[in-house]
Amino acid sequence: MSTSPFANLPRFRPGSFWLLVAATAASAFVSDLPVARLLLLGASFVSEPAPWQPLTAPFLFPNGQLAGLIGTGLLQWFVGSRVEARFGTARYLGLVLGAAVLGYLVLGLVGLAVPVALATPHGGTTPVDIAAVVAFGVLFARDPLALFGVLPITARSFAGVAVALLLLGPLLREGWPAVVPGLVAAGFALVVVRRWQKRPASGKVGPRKRGGGKRPRHLRIVDGREQYLN
Repeated sequence: MSTSPFANLPRFRPGSFWLLVAATAASAFVSDLPVARLLLLGASFVSEPAPWQPLTAPFLFPNGQLAGLIGTGLLQWFVGSRVEARFGTARYLGLVLGAAVLGYLVLGLVGLAVPVALATPHGGTTPVDIAAVVAFGVLFARDPLALFGVLPITARSFAGVAVALLLLGPLLREGWPAVVPGLVAAGFALVVVRRWQKRPASGKVGPRKRGGGKRPRHLRIVDGREQYLN
């Protein structure tokens, strides 16, 4: 029996999939309309004001720049779906969308002090992708990957390279303001995922059960050099 060449591909999880669909539809059908000016993060965030823009900017690429959606599709499929499988759909979407909204909000606040930061409209899924990649690097840090099927690399190293490339493109095209949302999203994802990973500190033991029966044997590590075996 022949095996399908698609048999080993990861499953495209629903949260990652519909996030891509929403961004594709918004960028394809709204980016050329006059209303896009009010949905992207730009000077109107301060002048109108338009406080909703950090919420809508992650779904809309400025000027119909749909090329970024190709990278989003690949990253959400191969990276985001694995993170979503670990966290669940609601938690995953809360993480990546929360990171992106915070990133655009910080850029908007920077624009209050430095108006040039909002001189051009900002938007797109890059902060979403960066948050997903950072979470992937934290969760699967030492897991081996085969980049392009041949180059062995750990998940953490892959995440570092991917984040650098995702930030380099906007920096070269649009200057420093374009990387602010991505940097904030990366920091937010790093802090949140590490916090979710925290476990109770070693050495803590629960209360002993009273009553009959054998007392459980366990090793307790206490401060100092001595260890006591109960």
